[in-house]
Amino acid sequence: MKITFMLFYYEPEKPTINYLFQPLIDYYLAKGFTVNIVTPNPTRGLSKVDIEKYLNTTIERQQNLFIHRVKCFTYLPENFSKWNLLRRYISVSTNLSRYLRKLDSDLIFVSSNPPLLYSYLVTKYAARKKIPVIYNVQDIYPNNIFKRRNPFYHFFNFFQKKSLKRATEIVTISQTMRDTLLRKGKYADKLNVIYNFDISNVKMFPHKKNPFFNENKFNVVYAGNIGYVQDVDVILAAAKHLLNDPYIAFHIFGEGSQAARISARIKDENIVNTTFYAPLKVAESALIYKTSDVNLISILPGIISTALPLKTASALAAKKPIIFIGLDSKLELWSEHKGITKVSDRDHLYLSKKISELAQKPRELHNYSTHLFNKETYLKDYTTIMNRYLKLK
Repeated sequence: MKITFMLFYYEPEKPTINYLFQPLIDYYLAKGFTVNIVTPNPTRGLSKVDIEKYLNTTIERQQNLFIHRVKCFTYLPENFSKWNLLRRYISVSTNLSRYLRKLDSDLIFVSSNPPLLYSYLVTKYAARKKIPVIYNVQDIYPNNIFKRRNPFYHFFNFFQKKSLKRATEIVTISQTMRDTLLRKGKYADKLNVIYNFDISNVKMFPHKKNPFFNENKFNVVYAGNIGYVQDVDVILAAAKHLLNDPYIAFHIFGEGSQAARISARIKDENIVNTTFYAPLKVAESALIYKTSDVNLISILPGIISTALPLKTASALAAKKPIIFIGLDSKLELWSEHKGITKVSDRDHLYLSKKISELAQKPRELHNYSTHLFNKETYLKDYTTIMNRYLKLK
C-alpha cells in the first residue's frame, strides 16, 4: 500500500506544521507502507548556497520513504516580494499536483497550507482518479483574510468549497472551525475535529533556568508566529501602558511577515519593558512556555472561527496562566478552564489590567485538561480515519 503526503515544505526546511505530520509518516513507515512525500525544492530559511543545491527535481530514498523534490519557481531571500511569493505559490501548486500523476497512490493527504489552489488541484486529481483524499484544514481561507461582503471572498471561496466537496474526509482543528466549514456546505458526514498536539513537548521538558528571563520579575511571554492575523500590536500597547511598573517584563519571540515591523516598533517607540527575540527551535520553545509567568495567545477578533494557534497546546501543557486575546467568551469549551483569561477584542487597557492583576498574585500552576491536544489521541484519531481507506483495522 502506498500513501502520498503532499507537503508544501519538508526537510531541510523547518516549518512547525511538519511536526504535526511527521508522527503520521512515521506510523505508516513502521507499518511497512511505501510513503511518498511530494514537496517543492526547498527555500524557506535556507541560505543562497543551500537553495542552489536543490534547484532540480530529484527523488531521495530512505528505505520505504521516497522524497520527491519538484522543481518550482524559486527566488533568493534578497529578492523577496509579494509578487515573487505569489509566483512561488502558483508554481508549487501546479507543479506538485501535476507530479502527483506520476505516482501510484492508495491514499493522498493534503493540507490547507498555503491556501486554496494547492488543495483545489490535488482534490480535483484525486476525485477524477477515485483515490481517497484526506483534506487537513489548518486554517480557513478566505474567511481569515476577507469579509464576506468582499468580492474576493466569493471568488476564492468557490475554490475552497470545491476542495471540501471533493475531499473524501475533512479534518479540521477545532469545533469552532468545524462550525465555520459547515456554513459552507453539507459536509457533516465527513468532517472531523482533531486538535493539534503540543509539538514542543512541554510536559517532558526538564525544569531548568531560563537565560532570557529575570526571575525577580513577572515575565509575560508571546512566542509564536508574527503575521497579519496575530495581533501583537495590542500586546505592545498594553506594554506601553505598564511602562511605569518595573516588575513586569514583556518578551516576544517569533518570526513572520510582521516580525521586522514589531521589532522596529519596540525600538522606535522606546518600549523599554519589552524585548524582541529571534524564534527559537521547537524543542527550545518548551523552556519559554514553561518558565513564563503568563503566556499570551493573540489573534485578531473573529479569527478564532478560522484558525486555532498551534501554540495553544503548548501553552496549556505549560500549566501557566494564559491570556487569550481574540477568543470570544462563547467559543471552545476548553477555554473555560480556570487560569485562562479571555480578551475578546483589542482592548489593550483591559489586557494591561489583567496582566497587572496576575502580577500581584502568587505564582501558580493550573491543571488544564489537555486530552484534546494529546499526541496519542491525535495519532489514534487520524489513523482510524486513514486506515478505513487502507483496509487496516
